[in-house]
Amino acid sequence: MKHALAALPLLALLAACGKADGELEPGNWKNTMAMTKFDIPGAPPEVAARAKAMLGQSQTTEACMSEDEARAGVRTMSNSMQQGQCTMEDFKQGGGTMSGTLVCKGAGSFGAPKMAMTGTYTPTKVSMVMSGEMTDDKLPGGKASMEMTLTSERVGDCKK
Repeated sequence: MKHALAALPLLALLAACGKADGELEPGNWKNTMAMTKFDIPGAPPEVAARAKAMLGQSQTTEACMSEDEARAGVRTMSNSMQQGQCTMEDFKQGGGTMSGTLVCKGAGSFGAPKMAMTGTYTPTKVSMVMSGEMTDDKLPGGKASMEMTLTSERVGDCKK
């Protein structure tokens, strides 16, 4: 009971702000993903050049975030990366920062079986960095390391 009473001022403060920690603004969101690191130690020059050419290339999409999705917030946005046989483990958020580990069985959607995720968020912007290592006998040296950034930013109202 004491703990419940101690939490009341915090809940009142959050209610006064109008948004819970991690809650986002509904509307049209622009999502950009870019590879920022892709190293293959021991790769022949032509393979290393192809890996380097991938750096800086980005993919951008836009999507309308409903009020319910926005209220569900950062945790739900991070969980959306759980495609195929991938799950987000050890997810933590609070005070504008978040972290977790994306674990994929099989090849995985992102290429590495386990990727560390760190990020920041406000009600109108979410930024994440994901990094991990791949091991595969087909790779020169048997492994590669990669890092990518994912940025989602509210860019206006949803298009009708």
